[in-house]
Amino acid sequence: MEAILEILKLLLPSLFVFLTAWLVLRAFLNKEADVVRGMLVRDSENRRTDLLKTTNKALLPIRLQAYERMTLFCSRMEIGQLVTNTNATPDMTAEMYKTALILQVEEEFHHNITQQVYMTDDLWNIILLAKKEVTQICQKLHIDLQQQYADQGIEGEPSSKDFLDALVAYLKTTPQIGYIQALSAIKKEVGVLFA
Repeated sequence: MEAILEILKLLLPSLFVFLTAWLVLRAFLNKEADVVRGMLVRDSENRRTDLLKTTNKALLPIRLQAYERMTLFCSRMEIGQLVTNTNATPDMTAEMYKTALILQVEEEFHHNITQQVYMTDDLWNIILLAKKEVTQICQKLHIDLQQQYADQGIEGEPSSKDFLDALVAYLKTTPQIGYIQALSAIKKEVGVLFA
């Protein structure tokens, strides 16, 4: 029995010292691990921030060019400008001229369709609505002109000159809201880039 007591007298203090050292070392290593993790997280965040800054600097000229192109697109689909850029010949009917105007808008749109990548969805939708408005105006005026011909008992398709006159009269009394809103939205979004 004395031998067991002697062994316990020697073993218990050693066990106590071992457990104390182990707990202190474990706490120290956990604290060091937390410090290293924190440094890695900060380093990762700094790299991400630097990457975003670099990417934004590289994309800014491309985004500005996209806004410029869409501003040009909007100005070209303004009906007054559209009429100036689409020549009506005396042998053209109103249907042919209306189709030529709409095709010009569609071609210009498809030429610039990739620009949507560089702008917000809201802005892109406003531009789409402005484009749709031009098509609807042309369609409506053509239908109204055909109805006027029918009401007056005039046979045949209205001429391109009649359609052009109807467009001019429409523009004198009705602003092209979609075009105005699209240009305003482009300016606003570009302003956000520099705010």
